[in-house]
Amino acid sequence: MSKTKLTIVYFSGTNVTRTYAKKLQETVLEIGWDVKLIDVTPHRSRQKQILLNDDQQIIFGFPVYADFAPRVINQWIETLDGEGKRCAMFFTYGGRTSGYAHFHTKLLLENVGFEVLFSAEFLGRHSFNQGGWSILEDRPNVADFKVAQEFALLAVDRFSMENPPDFQLQKPFGYYYAIKAKEQRMKQTKRGKAQPYRVTEDCSMCRICEEECPTQAFNADTGLSDIETCIECMRCVYLCPDGVIQCNPTMKDDFQQFLDYFHLNQTMLEAKQSKIITESWQVAA
Repeated sequence: MSKTKLTIVYFSGTNVTRTYAKKLQETVLEIGWDVKLIDVTPHRSRQKQILLNDDQQIIFGFPVYADFAPRVINQWIETLDGEGKRCAMFFTYGGRTSGYAHFHTKLLLENVGFEVLFSAEFLGRHSFNQGGWSILEDRPNVADFKVAQEFALLAVDRFSMENPPDFQLQKPFGYYYAIKAKEQRMKQTKRGKAQPYRVTEDCSMCRICEEECPTQAFNADTGLSDIETCIECMRCVYLCPDGVIQCNPTMKDDFQQFLDYFHLNQTMLEAKQSKIITESWQVAA
């Protein structure tokens, strides 16, 4: 097989998606392909054109926030030009559900000219663990990484085919109403518990919080995230070298309410498995 180029484009607030992107890169490099990683998490990274002209194969990897890829990613996808390039997708989530992410992101990518060949979903610790929750703290595990390796090998196989199998996804139940709800989202005027802020003035002012924020929501001078533009990705909490950025301490108290509302428990969460999706029925399985 001649050497082929692959680009893995990912968004990763607390490094779960990045961990999987690195695992895919490692696997594909062993095949002998050239593999490039592009991190589109910081706001600045999405302000310049992503050069995909020489890379005919692309894998997009995003976390799931409330049933969809992050809204800044959905907006960014609309600015791309797929030019008929083949791609695959993977999503990371903290144990509840991947929601509408597969269907919606596939639709967005196809609308800008990409050909989506297949998808996957991988388990990882919940981003709200940074705020005191306790979901899948030990994931990804060996089994998750095995599925990721299988995904990478399938990508090599499908990208090498002259005529890969058609990939269709059924529109999920409630999708229309979920989209309407997102469009009609009220302007936020009160700070959410999951919206970070600096809890002490004992700060080195490295400004990593500000520079790495996906939406430019965090202001290092005031020590506050903007309540309207913050997407609660926890990146500033995760990256702060001084450990002075946190969420409302009472956020931890909402964890059991979350489990009760979705009829979940730790056993059910741990039983969830990462999986590759090549058929429509696999999304709901």
